[in-house]
Amino acid sequence: MKTKFKTLKLIAIAVTLFALPFNASASAFDLYLCGGGTASLLPDVTVTGTLKVNDIVVWQEFNATTDVPMGTATQLTVTANGVAPSFPLPALGTGAHNYKVFVISASANSCSGDVSDAFKIYALPAPTITLAAPTLTFCESGSNTALTSSVITATAAALATELTDVSYEFVWSATKDANAVGDVTTVGTIDPILPASLNVNTFTLNNTAGHGAYIFKAKINYKVAAGTLKGDTGTGCIVESGASPTINVTAKPAKPIIRIAP
Repeated sequence: MKTKFKTLKLIAIAVTLFALPFNASASAFDLYLCGGGTASLLPDVTVTGTLKVNDIVVWQEFNATTDVPMGTATQLTVTANGVAPSFPLPALGTGAHNYKVFVISASANSCSGDVSDAFKIYALPAPTITLAAPTLTFCESGSNTALTSSVITATAAALATELTDVSYEFVWSATKDANAVGDVTTVGTIDPILPASLNVNTFTLNNTAGHGAYIFKAKINYKVAAGTLKGDTGTGCIVESGASPTINVTAKPAKPIIRIAP
């Protein structure tokens, strides 16, 4: 009976505390997850240092828009003084997720600490990328001024508007006549990413490229200006495009030297 009473008391405390008004900020997210990225959360070092055996650390997810508690709170019991049990995040659907935590003491009165500010998490979608190259042939060394380059466009999925600190990193590779091009900037230029289209990057294969058959690929990865990004590799989610159509740079005819016919 005593155990049942304590459980009901904990639930009542959790409902009361988690119902307190929350002053949401407009700052970016603390943690970004993508692919198989996972994480566990802990209270800050100062609070952790005050924990006693049998204190209870309570974690709760909140709706990122309405700040209403979601699902069931997770209660973790402290088993060693000054050591907080870690809270492994469950699998999260794409989008924003907020978590808060507070501590209930092991005292007979079950004294409760203040609820933390929200720790803001965004589960990123799996990135996608496609390539397009509208010009599939042009002349070497500008020998036909009407066709002097080919622009290969890499397009990733558009980022959600709330992801103000997230962008893409594009990495280009190429082959020429089935041989890897060591430095793609020797055959063209990687164009700057424009603020109005952060999900698009272009590579211009220009007339400095020697004649041959070129095929391009591009890799993308998420990058963040603030917060922490965790993915399959621990740093992000790298995805490679399929191969571009073959772009043929036609050889410039040699300059002839006039001679007398026999």
